[in-house]
Amino acid sequence: MTAPAGPVVVQAPGDLVARWRAPGSKSHTNRVLAAAALARGTSTVRGPLDADDSQAMRAVVAGLGAGVDDRDPSAWQVRGVGGRPATPSGTLHARQSGTALRFGAALASLATGPVVVDGSDQLRRRPVGALCAALRDLGAAARDVDGHPPVTVGGGLDGGAVTVDARASSQFASALLLAAPHARGDVTVTVQGLGAGAYVELTATTLRAFGGQVARAADDRWTVAASGLRAATVTVDPDASAAAHLLALAAATPGTVTVDGADPDDQPDAAVPDLLAAMGCAVRREGDAVTVTGPARLRPLEADLAALPDQVTTLGALAALAEGTSRLTGVGVARGHETDRLAALRGELAKLGVTVDEEPDGLRVHGGAARGPAVLDPHDDHRLAMAFAALAARLPRVAVADPGCVAKTYPRFWDDLAAGGLMVREASEEDLR
Repeated sequence: MTAPAGPVVVQAPGDLVARWRAPGSKSHTNRVLAAAALARGTSTVRGPLDADDSQAMRAVVAGLGAGVDDRDPSAWQVRGVGGRPATPSGTLHARQSGTALRFGAALASLATGPVVVDGSDQLRRRPVGALCAALRDLGAAARDVDGHPPVTVGGGLDGGAVTVDARASSQFASALLLAAPHARGDVTVTVQGLGAGAYVELTATTLRAFGGQVARAADDRWTVAASGLRAATVTVDPDASAAAHLLALAAATPGTVTVDGADPDDQPDAAVPDLLAAMGCAVRREGDAVTVTGPARLRPLEADLAALPDQVTTLGALAALAEGTSRLTGVGVARGHETDRLAALRGELAKLGVTVDEEPDGLRVHGGAARGPAVLDPHDDHRLAMAFAALAARLPRVAVADPGCVAKTYPRFWDDLAAGGLMVREASEEDLR
């Protein structure tokens, strides 16, 4: 099915039993694209995610001179630039993708320049100042607009030691690591305020697959040799973040959901099943498959989500169904994502009669009385839309607006729900009475 333009209602069968395969990881796909674009030779990217975010990354690396052949959608061929990105005549447009913006800016810093990287109005609200400051410290010319896009970069990286403030995003550190193998000298990156460190280590692992020499010198420090990257064949991991939204349907309805590929070793969102267990779900693992069976009543959750801040959406939504007060902390960074996710959760859950207290770095969700009717607005945020799907599947007369925004990372989300036995259709006035 094609996602309806208007709000959708989701209805789960009384005995939901579904099995899905998680799509390719957006985080891994974009890192592999960046490394393959810089490498010498032609790389093969197996099992990539084809979604708005990865399309944005493809457009950025193509603008820097890399060739991406996607005639075989299961195995893209990427012809690298050997560490010498081209200087495009026009602006590189990262659409709404924070990874394409930040990784693209770091890669473009290796070009003669100047290269302009920009994006949508939504993307222009996302921070990039700390990354530009670090690129300047490494010898590049880099400027932003009051800490936000558009970014203008170029001139190459000298190498050396640099400290980057990653409180706003771990992507700043990952971007520096991705460009570092083609600096003029070795690079040591010290990261301040790092919450989601596993994403930086995912970047390091990706570079090693392309022959990069990366060492983690301390919990907050990585050293990258200026030895360049070479072509490789890399298989993209399934997306633990997308899997979490599918498993949440079991927790909410309650039902039983199995997701193949839900347990990759190096993605922090793979911790979600353990958090669902803390809320009373039964969790079973077999290979890389995870099966979750929801309880009759969810328990409230107290959790530090600093390592997996994207999942404040999933767990915040489920907390609205739990009987009691949940506290989710360590996610202040989520205010600077596609939208202010903490404010959005507070406002949208209030439509269900759920009180949410915002804290500087998290939320208190007073759950147990959520009810419709309501149309939940995801604020053009894919993760909120998918998180709200679980609420719509549980609560009568609840719909999710702007369902098409899931195309950012999971274009087939609604199709997969329908294939798994859920009813998904455009809401009518009758549905919401």
